[in-house]
Amino acid sequence: MRKREDIIDAAERLFYSNGFHATSTDRICSEAGVSTRTFYRYFPSREALTEAVMDARKRRFFAALYPAAQPDAIPQLFAVLASWMQDYGTGGCFFLKVWGEYAEQDPRLCALALDFRYQLREYITAATAQACPQDNGATADAVWMLFEGAITSALIVGPVAARQAAAAAAVLMSASQARP
Repeated sequence: MRKREDIIDAAERLFYSNGFHATSTDRICSEAGVSTRTFYRYFPSREALTEAVMDARKRRFFAALYPAAQPDAIPQLFAVLASWMQDYGTGGCFFLKVWGEYAEQDPRLCALALDFRYQLREYITAATAQACPQDNGATADAVWMLFEGAITSALIVGPVAARQAAAAAAVLMSASQARP
């Protein structure tokens, strides 16, 4: 079963840095150290592989977060983002890359890409509602925008964008908590 994970790991790295359509199956097999036959035993299509990569990435990301009810959920969200940027790069959101390359070709992959964003938005909403119970959702909107902005800003300034967004989120959360 390790070969399957090797293929997913290699594909994730190559897809992120080179794009989905620009990455050949042969290159993935070479990086993973498997034959094309082994590749197709685990993944009957490139789309099946892309879906598996998305699922693995999503599970890893959410597993690193604290439960939304925990007081430090939002600071941890930005700490995870900074760590991911450090470890995986600052080339933008993997899920938005999927959406961008498959928007006209594969509605299922596009829906899965957007599903990640919806789940993340729900997490931020739950975490801010827990931390700022008097808030009407404006803090969740602002934290969401800071998160998204950090991903885009990182293209220019690097992982520090996540730490800067975390500092701004802390100010917003504190101000929201202080409101009667």
